[in-house]
Amino acid sequence: MTSQTWPPIDHRPGLTVPALLFWAAILSTLPVLWLNVLPALGGGAQQAHADHSLWIVLHALTGFLTLVSGFLALYMGWTRAAFEYHRHTGCTYVGAGMTMAFVALFLAISDPHRNPASGWATGTLAVVWLIATSMGWRRGSQRLWRSHQMWMIRSMVLTWTFVFCRLAQRLDDMDGIAPALGIWAYWVGPLLIAEIALRLWNRRNPAL
Repeated sequence: MTSQTWPPIDHRPGLTVPALLFWAAILSTLPVLWLNVLPALGGGAQQAHADHSLWIVLHALTGFLTLVSGFLALYMGWTRAAFEYHRHTGCTYVGAGMTMAFVALFLAISDPHRNPASGWATGTLAVVWLIATSMGWRRGSQRLWRSHQMWMIRSMVLTWTFVFCRLAQRLDDMDGIAPALGIWAYWVGPLLIAEIALRLWNRRNPAL
């Protein structure tokens, strides 16, 4: 394989659709962080998850770090702002995210809440995240930057859905089916939309 140069920056003025989606994604995470992450770190994990609270705290901490570093790395790669820190920020994203995903996978397998339907949904999401991020990391190490960008965008979309799956878990029914269906919808739907958008972008910009 031969290395590639970084795809050029889009210099079009004004708010583009990708820019609007980027900032909307950031803003949409704020209420979920307030409702779920901060309470978990502030002692809520001990109350709701007494026998596995440390795992929940670790998942919340690394998830928060993954989210922040992911948005920063995406912004740096997109605009080339502070680009000399892009690699370090990306390494933080991958390291924190791997921890986050493996903890999620462990909790899905151990199933402390005895809800296998939701466990399958979150466990599959963790595996797909690990695959997408590993592919992005590998393409970056091979200096295949166009492919690296595409895989890391997929990874970041999945990171964003991790947060919104917490909303689905607030649903309740006797068999836990509603939360599980909500989790599947929250991560499969955005990933499919992102995949369609990436393929359309590649088709319209084959020379980049």
